[in-house]
Amino acid sequence: MSINYATQTTAETGYVTNQEAGSLLALYQKHFEMPTVLAEKTNAKTFVPATFRIPTRNDNNVVSSGLIIFDIDQKLGEGYDDDMIALEEAEDALLDMNLEHFIYTSHSHTLQAPRFRIVIAVSRPYLPSEHNTICAAMLESLDEFLDGRLLRAIDRCWRTPSQCYYVYTTHPDRHSHAISFYNPGKPADVDELKLHQSQYGMESQYKPGAARQATGNTGARGRSYDLNRIVGGMITSSTEAEIAARLFDYDNTAHAGDEYFRDMQYPRNRPKPGESGDAAAWRSCQIFAKSHINSIKRKFRKQIDTTIVVKKASSREPMPTHDAMVKFKSFNSKPTERGGETVLLELQVMSGEHAGRHFWHRLYGNGNHEVAIKISNSIIQKISRATQTPMESLKDIIKAEGKTVKARIKLKPGTGGYKPQNEIGDIHLF
Repeated sequence: MSINYATQTTAETGYVTNQEAGSLLALYQKHFEMPTVLAEKTNAKTFVPATFRIPTRNDNNVVSSGLIIFDIDQKLGEGYDDDMIALEEAEDALLDMNLEHFIYTSHSHTLQAPRFRIVIAVSRPYLPSEHNTICAAMLESLDEFLDGRLLRAIDRCWRTPSQCYYVYTTHPDRHSHAISFYNPGKPADVDELKLHQSQYGMESQYKPGAARQATGNTGARGRSYDLNRIVGGMITSSTEAEIAARLFDYDNTAHAGDEYFRDMQYPRNRPKPGESGDAAAWRSCQIFAKSHINSIKRKFRKQIDTTIVVKKASSREPMPTHDAMVKFKSFNSKPTERGGETVLLELQVMSGEHAGRHFWHRLYGNGNHEVAIKISNSIIQKISRATQTPMESLKDIIKAEGKTVKARIKLKPGTGGYKPQNEIGDIHLF
């Protein structure tokens, strides 16, 4: 289904131009596959997931909306620093729901406080009078998979039909953290969402429950961790119904008086009109079981072709972001002009359609920016665990020579006259 939307040259202008894309993938490839690198995001183009009867951005001028968009604006110091929603968690939930979507990081995204936008395809354009009911129902459905954490971090701008959003942009100092990805699926059924008559997120602000004391493995995250371990232990030998029943029994027994599925700070656990507390807890348990089973199964297959292929590269063009097996080929230790420690890794793709291709990734040690060192140390420790090789410092990375690991190969945008290139985005642990 084609998607109608509008664009603005900048957020400061009220003039909009109606546009059309043949599909959500086409829209993603046009505006969101590669970021625009800008120091000031106000210079970036914006888009509106709606069309207008006259070219002035105003709710009264909206004809219809062709997408559902949520802007996740997590902030440090708001009481959930250790419980941020990762992009991968949102992606997992959307995959569980089998929804066609893409996700892209915003200009202010950081590793410590992930900020990103979720863009979801819809079954038909919807009217301004339907907007809030449909989007609230989608938000509620998605947040059921995220334990209510989405509501506390979402920008309330989703309630505005004419809201504009920046296209995929990143700051020059943060472009190495920028990422976007598209996943196929079915469009959200707006007629079904409308039937829910949801008011989720329409309150003036999110009001979480009282902060929990840190008492070891009894807090919300500890309970969830316990339950997820049960799912992992039963997944290969039990049905979904058996796993849900076991989770419900365990939660009522081990967490008696502080049950995870009866904790009202999570919107998913709250009874719906006419629903008893027991029924709401059981419904929440079933959703938890289904979501975590699917997530674990997906991690088993992870959509990565791990068949090792030994061949010469067929191209030297930058590869799109994807997952593959990679081998560590060589290491070049050469200090920076200021004497900082660095090692340039040469890697070879060993699986999938890009097998044979080579790419490089630079790691940084003492004498470099603390953020570069922190990111490098994280990658070194993941390589250490993936190869089961002890590594204490940058110079130990040479121990990985000849070893093969499963990795995400990231497409890094070109800046400052440099061409786009590939680097390690992440190391997947077996």
